[in-house]
Amino acid sequence: MFSDAFSRDHQLIQADPKHSLYLACALLVRGNVQVSDLRRNIERLKPSLHFVSWNQEGWKTGLCSVPPVGHSHSLLALANNTCIKPTFIELKDKFMKLYKKKAHLHHYLHIEGMEQSCFSEAISSLSDLIEEYNELDATKDGPRTDPSRLKIVV
Repeated sequence: MFSDAFSRDHQLIQADPKHSLYLACALLVRGNVQVSDLRRNIERLKPSLHFVSWNQEGWKTGLCSVPPVGHSHSLLALANNTCIKPTFIELKDKFMKLYKKKAHLHHYLHIEGMEQSCFSEAISSLSDLIEEYNELDATKDGPRTDPSRLKIVV
């Protein structure tokens, strides 16, 4: 179950996190799973997962003894990994193609009451996030990034 959570076959997006950097990872387990099993599997997985140098212990865990309906146990892994960068780049490119044509803007500007500056701010935030992931990937085998330089974009 723990190995499957980190395999490409069980992901929601097509990316390869094995060759990228993890910033953090959360494991949410339900069912008949002991804390010792959870810790042992994290220790087993650690060598194969590359975390940023300033967050080597970037794991959060949640354990609920109530199993999901129809199953004895389940595991949800949520990870922040730089492998998401190509997805963000593709999203930005598709957005820019539509935005340049002003496609669908009228739905948001007139009906929803948004300002056009909201779109500029959103694309700027996405560009900043892509650049931060680029910097992290560049430090994968070289000098390490100071965590105080990174912005958290929510």
